[in-house]
Amino acid sequence: SYRKLLQNQEAPEKILRQERSTSALIFYWGIKKQFGQLGLHNILFSNDYPGEFKALSEGNEAFTDPTVYISITSKDVPDDAPEGCENWYVMVNAPFDRGQDWNKMINDYRSAIIKKINFQFHVKIEDLIEVEDFLSPPEIESRTSSFGGSLYGNSSNNRFSAFFRHANESKKIKGLYFCGGSVHPGGGIPLCLLSAKILSDLCPNP
Repeated sequence: SYRKLLQNQEAPEKILRQERSTSALIFYWGIKKQFGQLGLHNILFSNDYPGEFKALSEGNEAFTDPTVYISITSKDVPDDAPEGCENWYVMVNAPFDRGQDWNKMINDYRSAIIKKINFQFHVKIEDLIEVEDFLSPPEIESRTSSFGGSLYGNSSNNRFSAFFRHANESKKIKGLYFCGGSVHPGGGIPLCLLSAKILSDLCPNP
């Protein structure tokens, strides 16, 4: 809001300087095969959780063994993919955007994901990708205005983090309200809906 809509207003730099939570890198793959061993929701866990979170915190390189989430809605709604095919939503945790070389990171993450899937299911998944698109942290910021593409706003790395989350109502600008995953009460669909409910209670009736 301050970066784009209120450029003539002093931004709350103390809040904007706070450490951000993680983002995500999502690949959208049209797969020209059906995998009977997979369901609607699937997770391939990392063998090195501490290493994965260390890499996310440092944010400079793609981790070589990421946890991979795969959603295939055509398992539940067959019309979501052509006959004999599947639509894969493939997501890994990624650091928020700090100006990294995202072309390299996207390619590195893609290679790590493909290697993991190939090992797990004994396939060459790259040969089965018929169509492909992706969503990266810079694009998440561009589409949603979430600073750095962070999914959950400020990080929650200590017990006081919740008390420093951006408020829903501005103390400086009358009539300015904030809603979404980067403000109170937090990220994720349930808390975003609760943020909207709080906002509806705060805003005066027209």
